[in-house]
Amino acid sequence: MNKPDYAEDTPGKEVILMGNEAIARGILEGGVIVGAAYPGTPSSEIIETLVKIQKFHPHLILELSINEKVAFEVSYGGAISDLRSVAIMKHVGLNVASDAFMTACYSGTRGGFVVISADDPNCYSSQNEQDNRYFGPHALVPVIEPSSPNEAKEMMKGAFELSEKHNSIILYRTTTRLNHGRGNVTLGDIKTSGRPASYERNPNKWVCVPSNSRVMRIELLARLEKFSEESNTYPFTSIKLSEEKVDGKKLGFISAGVPYSHLVDALNHFNIIDKVSILKIGMVYPPPTKLITQLLEHCDEILIVEELEPFIENLVKQIAFDAKIQKPVHGKDTFPIPGEFPVGLYLEKVAQFAGIDYKTEELPESDIALPPRLPLLCPGCSHRSTYWALKKVEQKLKIKTFKSGDIGCYTLGVYKPLQSMDAQICMGSSIGVGNALAKFQTEKEPVVAIIGDSTFFHSGVPGLINAVYNQNDLLVIIMDNRSTSMTGMQPNPGTGVKITGEPGNRIILEDLVKGCGVLEENIWIEDANDTPKMLEKLEEAILARGNGVRVFISRHVCSLLEIGQWKRQGKKTPVVKVDPDKCVGCMTCIRQFGCPAFVEIEGEPEQDGRKRKKSSIDPDVCRGCGVCVIGVCPYGAIYFEGE
Repeated sequence: MNKPDYAEDTPGKEVILMGNEAIARGILEGGVIVGAAYPGTPSSEIIETLVKIQKFHPHLILELSINEKVAFEVSYGGAISDLRSVAIMKHVGLNVASDAFMTACYSGTRGGFVVISADDPNCYSSQNEQDNRYFGPHALVPVIEPSSPNEAKEMMKGAFELSEKHNSIILYRTTTRLNHGRGNVTLGDIKTSGRPASYERNPNKWVCVPSNSRVMRIELLARLEKFSEESNTYPFTSIKLSEEKVDGKKLGFISAGVPYSHLVDALNHFNIIDKVSILKIGMVYPPPTKLITQLLEHCDEILIVEELEPFIENLVKQIAFDAKIQKPVHGKDTFPIPGEFPVGLYLEKVAQFAGIDYKTEELPESDIALPPRLPLLCPGCSHRSTYWALKKVEQKLKIKTFKSGDIGCYTLGVYKPLQSMDAQICMGSSIGVGNALAKFQTEKEPVVAIIGDSTFFHSGVPGLINAVYNQNDLLVIIMDNRSTSMTGMQPNPGTGVKITGEPGNRIILEDLVKGCGVLEENIWIEDANDTPKMLEKLEEAILARGNGVRVFISRHVCSLLEIGQWKRQGKKTPVVKVDPDKCVGCMTCIRQFGCPAFVEIEGEPEQDGRKRKKSSIDPDVCRGCGVCVIGVCPYGAIYFEGE
């Protein structure tokens, strides 16, 4: 394997890296030993990059944990053993880890400990766009935020020294644009602390019983006070004051993270960057009070540029109030709260604030009207076949199940044409919510909880135990595709493979279900792509109401992985076709089944001279799963080539 740029030991070399790769490089240069993560876009590539780095720097101890709480605890265990450690997760993952995180912040750390929270403005791949900067004042720990890939690397590298200096956990906040953007990164020295793991037996510090926690809270506040002072001299915070005026006023800007980089571009676009004052904040909490006060006193009017909540804006206004400074401070009265800001918005709002005549360029109209395109399950996805079988059983039994859903690829089943999800909030919620719904389900609307294998391991197990314990009459469908597919095909305990590619102990899903108390006669297991058997066994499982908790494991490897397996084995992808003579153009395959391999074509002229639409299969898209061959076309027009 060729050594990737981010693993090279060539200080001073300039390379182009994705933000997540740059963060991983900063972790390497920061002397980290222990790293744990649960995958979640936009953070997933950080642990994956570290795994690739580990092949050349084997001192790294890495783990893909069962969920974010465990990932935090694993890393925390490393940190209190005097090893530099990092826990990696997306923003909603910190919610899962927050029970441990909030209390561990009291104890602090020994080895440097950084928690990465990758926020997702605009909900590109998330169920919400919460702003995790608020965990800073909530947990009373510093929050730092980089504005470019190179700064992401450097800031991460320095975060471990900062953590050790104050024995404090550091919250490192990014956003999708930084995680997945690319930029120039200058490689630095790769260092390790050289410290062996060592335990410190100090129950007063590490055991969080009330008598200890009351004392540690005072110490936590004292640490925060030190950070409040250091925030003004933090290396990634800078202030530039200008004596010039724009539109008759001394204008000031405050920003951090990716919005700062876009702000600089907008100011350069209007050639006013040297005429305005700018405070770039690297440690967004606690804020650099002295520098903010200095900017407030110097400028006539201030604009705060930040995505999501008015986090910095509220802090600045509080500082201005305490300092009795009365200056116009703008923020969310100019920029919106929701979503990620498009480039044009920066130009528009900066021009508006600076009194510059600027008209947003209108995109030329196109003669081509593109239809709306919803996210789709992949061709050959076994989740589609499970939803299809469930729909067919519903039609036969003349019922309509209420589907309590979960987080994963299968969440895309909410969209047309499948429309097979009725409620979903977070990881593991399908079974948790289903516990309540099952208490008042009707014969014609039985409740089904739908969850994936990785999500079940993550947080579905407690809900299942709860259902068994409370005797809730619930059918749980676990879609087992042997992968954490939505976040990048990472393994999970059901695969028996660790994130490093080394073999681990495989957790047998059905054994775990039995261990939760589900009776063996209430467990069904079937290949998701075997439609006849799926129909038969799903019907059995639905009709077994009154027998307690039932679990149906719908199992078939992710189609993306299956294609890869076939190629490695030298197998050819089966060819599936539509017989144009049998196809009557009912479009069941497109409008109800919804596999993206199906396309509409014009048929040959019929007796009345009209050309009717027919279905066809795009061979470049089809994965050859064959689910459509049996049970999808009412007229039997779909077949395997050669049969």
